[in-house]
Amino acid sequence: MTIRRILLVGLCLMVVGLVPVLTRPPAPRAQGVDVFLNVTGGGAKKLNIAIPEFTLMGGADSAGAAKSLANIIGADLNFSGLFQVASATGPVPRNNPEALRKLWSDFAAAGAHAGLHGLLTVRGDRLEVEARLYDLTSPEQRPIAAKKFDLSSSQMRRLAHLIADDVVLQFTGQPGIADTKLAFTRATGGAKEIYVADYDGASPAPVTRNGSVNLSPVWSPDVRSVAFTSFSRGYPDLYRAFPFERRPEQVLAAFAGINTSPAFSPDGQRVALTLSKDGNPEIYVLTLGTGAFRRLTRHPAIDTEPNWAPDGRQLVFISDRGGGPRLFVMDAEGGNLRQITEGNHHTQPRWSPRGDVIAFTAREGGFNIWAVNADGTNARRLTETGDNQSATWSPDGRHLAFQTSRLGGWQIFAMFPDGSQQAPLIRGGADTSPSWSSRLP
Repeated sequence: MTIRRILLVGLCLMVVGLVPVLTRPPAPRAQGVDVFLNVTGGGAKKLNIAIPEFTLMGGADSAGAAKSLANIIGADLNFSGLFQVASATGPVPRNNPEALRKLWSDFAAAGAHAGLHGLLTVRGDRLEVEARLYDLTSPEQRPIAAKKFDLSSSQMRRLAHLIADDVVLQFTGQPGIADTKLAFTRATGGAKEIYVADYDGASPAPVTRNGSVNLSPVWSPDVRSVAFTSFSRGYPDLYRAFPFERRPEQVLAAFAGINTSPAFSPDGQRVALTLSKDGNPEIYVLTLGTGAFRRLTRHPAIDTEPNWAPDGRQLVFISDRGGGPRLFVMDAEGGNLRQITEGNHHTQPRWSPRGDVIAFTAREGGFNIWAVNADGTNARRLTETGDNQSATWSPDGRHLAFQTSRLGGWQIFAMFPDGSQQAPLIRGGADTSPSWSSRLP
């Protein structure tokens, strides 16, 4: 079966046998076998989807939401690497099925496999959307699915992200990652503050405003809090802030010495971190519910930068016990320790959400992002231009964000896990240490 045929069959059947996130309007069900888009690496297989400007069904669209929603959704789907998006100028006329049928026919003739049509109603400060997916490979332009959304007009971007993520779900069985956030450090004058933005860099907002140096933000799995190291009291202490709640910052660790490198466990109940309170830097685990600390490593070398495996059973960390800093893996209780990389200077390990790959930074004159299989095999370099550090995985494991100096200053870029399609996400010029959140609740 050709790739095109697989895509076309899959297009008609993405909904069958899958978790029914979208509800279908009355329509004949497509027939055949269940085939789903499953794109990894550079996204060589793409589904062509047409997204015309949304149709205004009621109310006054003074903010231009009908056009903006279509544009943002298109950008989200293009970023996913799963879709090639085609757009149209002007909205589809309201209550005009013939005009919609002709538009879909024109798109199908140009090679589109699917169409997304949004029906927008502006009701006060609310945006109500019914998003409808169509199969453009069938002569009757069969409806695939539909879902209604209702958010405030101030959350227009999130509304678009939610629709895009549901489209990805329909064709892959897994939601997209548009409704996620990036936390990062931004240099502002002589300070470094923690910021949060949409995954694509839109709407950046400060989390800290203490005028000090704040480093290494890390999201909690529930996306409620960000842990980070701050010198706001003169020492490297560990805090967590709540960007979306009116709650004061919490001190997680403020021992004499360093309190750094936080990493939440997958269940959100523990934080692995680096403390030097007993002498040299060692790996500890803090249980958030009780405040109890447990030491995992005991070695005269430096052990730091822990990061959890997605199943919570292992930790990868950096140690120079074999010479230069390299990657080591141990069980969550501190046992079964083994070295998995060879080299002189490896730092910032980040375990992929799928559990099969660990990204890290290697110094070879400059700095570059590398990846290695979790068992230590197949180490490979992913970046080449400029200095590249601090990789972070998207929650679906299909992208990496990282900081790079290739454009001057520090920008945050994204790429696929094989190193392809490297492109800027945030062009602030002074942004480092990205952390990609889970999908918002």
